[in-house]
Amino acid sequence: MKTEILKIGAIFLITVAVVFWALNFVFFQGKAPSSKASGETFDLTFEPATMTTTTDNQDFTVTLKVKPSVDLVLRGYSLILPFDKAKLKVKSIDYKAGSAVADLADTTASVSTVNQNGTMKLLGESTSATGITVTGGGTTDLLSLTLTSPNASSGATLAFDSTSAKLYAIKSDATLFEVPLAAQVKFDINGGGPIILPTGTVTPGGTSGNATLNLKVKFQGISSKPADAYNKMAVRIKLLNESTNAATDYKSADFVADDKGIWSGSVKFDVLAGNNYTVYVKGPKHIQKKVCDKTPTETAGGTYRCDTGKIALTAGANALDFSGIIMLAGDLPVQDGAVTSYDTSLVRNNLGKTDADSLAKSDVNLDGRIDTQDYSLIIAALSVRADE
Repeated sequence: MKTEILKIGAIFLITVAVVFWALNFVFFQGKAPSSKASGETFDLTFEPATMTTTTDNQDFTVTLKVKPSVDLVLRGYSLILPFDKAKLKVKSIDYKAGSAVADLADTTASVSTVNQNGTMKLLGESTSATGITVTGGGTTDLLSLTLTSPNASSGATLAFDSTSAKLYAIKSDATLFEVPLAAQVKFDINGGGPIILPTGTVTPGGTSGNATLNLKVKFQGISSKPADAYNKMAVRIKLLNESTNAATDYKSADFVADDKGIWSGSVKFDVLAGNNYTVYVKGPKHIQKKVCDKTPTETAGGTYRCDTGKIALTAGANALDFSGIIMLAGDLPVQDGAVTSYDTSLVRNNLGKTDADSLAKSDVNLDGRIDTQDYSLIIAALSVRADE
C-alpha cells in the first residue's frame, strides 16, 4: 500500500512538472516569464455564486469570469481546480475565451480521467496574434463547467488561490508577463465543504472539532480599533502536534479588534490532549508566525522566535493570548509566503488611493487610506521576509 502511494505521489509530481514545463513554452516560447507586474491583478468569479441541488445526480452549469484590475491583452490562462471526486463529477468543459491548450488542457473529451484524478487542468490560450482584450473592471467569460452532484445532501466547494490561477498577458512591447489572482475565491455547492487547493486543504470557518481555540493576537501597525468597515480580518490557523509530528490543515476564522487593537477570534480543531502543540498564525497581509507558548512575550516588536511547541490543548475551550507579540505585516495579496519587491511595489503604486480594491490589498494598518505608513511597515518587514 505504501509503495502504491509513493508511486501515485511520484506520478503526480512528474505530471505537474511536465505541465508547467510545457506551459513555459506555450505561453513564453521557452523564455522565463517577467515577474509580477506593478500592481496588476485579477479577480475570478463564479456565476452563479453558489448552487443548491434539490435531487441526487442533478446537473448544473457554472461559468468562470475574469475581472482584471486594468485593461489586459491575454495570451492565455492556467487554472488548476482540484475537487472532491466523491461529491462532484465533471460532465463537460466549455472554453469561452480562446481555446484549450492542445495535449495539456482538460476538455470534455477527458472528463473520465478528470473524474478519476479529482483535478481539472483548465488551460486556455489565444492563437490570435492580437490576443484576447479584457477590460479593467469589466468581466469576461473564461469557461463554463457542467457538473453533477451525486448527493443533494452532500456539500462541496471549488476554490482558486494564487498558486492555482494565473493569467498570461501581453505588454505593449509584445513581451509576456504573469498576472496574479488578487484573492482566493470559492464556489459552494449545497452549503460547501473543505476548500481543496493544490497546496493542501483549508477548512473554512473552523466550525468543527473537539477543541475551541479562543485566540488574541496583535498585528503590526494597528494600535487601536479600526473603523467598522475595516474591523474584520480573515486569519488562518494551523496546529502542529510535536509528539506525533502531525500537522493539521489550515482553518480560517474572522477576527475583530477591540479599542486597544487586540484582535480576537475562535477556531475549532480535533486534538489529542497534550502539552506540546505549536500554533501557526497567518494574517491576510502578514508573515506567518510560529508560536510555541500559550502567552508569548518579546522585548521588541516582531522579535519573538521559538523552537519546540509547549502549548497545552484539551477538548473544550482553550484560551491563547498571543497579544504579547507582534504579527509582522508584509506578505500582501496575492500571498506567496514572503515579503518581496512585489509587495513594496504594490503599496508604492497604490499610494493615495482609497478605492475598495486598493485598500483590500495595500491598506496595511487599516486606517482607510494607503500612505507612507503602510509603505514603512512593508519596508520594516524586509528584515524577516519569509513565513515561519
